[in-house]
Amino acid sequence: MTQSIVVQVGQCGNQIGCRFWDLALREHAAVNKQGVYDEPLSSFFRNVDSRYDDPANIPVGSGKGKVKSLKARAVLVDMEEGVVSEMMKGPLREVFDFRQHITDVSGSGNNWAVGHKMYGPQYREQLSDVIRRAAEFCDCLQCFFVIHSMGGGMLFAC
Repeated sequence: MTQSIVVQVGQCGNQIGCRFWDLALREHAAVNKQGVYDEPLSSFFRNVDSRYDDPANIPVGSGKGKVKSLKARAVLVDMEEGVVSEMMKGPLREVFDFRQHITDVSGSGNNWAVGHKMYGPQYREQLSDVIRRAAEFCDCLQCFFVIHSMGGGMLFAC
């Protein structure tokens, strides 16, 4: 059982990422009508017991356990908080762990140099910590998916 972490960067990355999570949930629901937390679902989602402040992971086990509360294996990064805020108000808000977000208020103004030179050094350690935390929840980390645009101001993570 391998897991993947999706790192969504900038406005474009977060908008496409939001569509990805919606589609992943709908496709799995179409195949898995019993609501079971199985290996395919565990590739991109954690099944957690959300009764605690720091939700406890529920392992796949036999693959017959029910879904309790899904959390996406995702890191959301944007220096302009608008898109991430909209996602957190939308229908998928419960899927994202608020501790896996890195946002700022001002933004890069679609200027790659600002994102690379200003926000990169400023958020490098926080980004590393958030990605490390996401990786620690994986039993067997297979890969990272990085979703971002090819232009604009948020290419600092590369």
